[in-house]
Amino acid sequence: MTKPFAVVIEKNKGLYTASVPQLDGCYAKSKTLNQLIKKVNKTIKHYLKTEKDIPKSDFVGIRVVELNSTKRFTVAIEKSGKDYIASIPSFPGCFTQARSINDLIKYIKEAITLCLDTGAKPAKAGFVGVEIIEV
Repeated sequence: MTKPFAVVIEKNKGLYTASVPQLDGCYAKSKTLNQLIKKVNKTIKHYLKTEKDIPKSDFVGIRVVELNSTKRFTVAIEKSGKDYIASIPSFPGCFTQARSINDLIKYIKEAITLCLDTGAKPAKAGFVGVEIIEV
C-alpha cells in the first residue's frame, strides 16, 4: 500500500528545494525538478524506514501569509485529527497548530514574527508548487 505525501517545492538562485510538511525535517535540494523528485522520493523512503513515529496528518493546502506589504511567506497546512498544523518552508522548524484555520493563520503570523525578531533569516526562495508523491 502506498501513501501520498505533499511536497512543497521552491526555487532560489537556480536551486530547487523540496520540503515534506508531513515529515518534519524531510528536505531535498537539486538543480532540476526531475532530479529533485527522485531525491525527495528516496528521502521520504529513508525517513519512513528510520523514523518510528510517523505523523498521521493529511495535507490541506498552501497559503501565502502576508505580514505587511513587503513580507510574504508560503505556509503549508496539514490536518491531524481535529487540529490544523502550519509550517513554513522558508523557516525550517517554524510551525504552529490550532483548531481552526482562522486561528492557525493568526498563530503562524505570530510564529513568523518571533522567528524574525530573533534574527532568523528566511530562505529567499520562490514558491514553485506542490507535488503529491506516492511512496
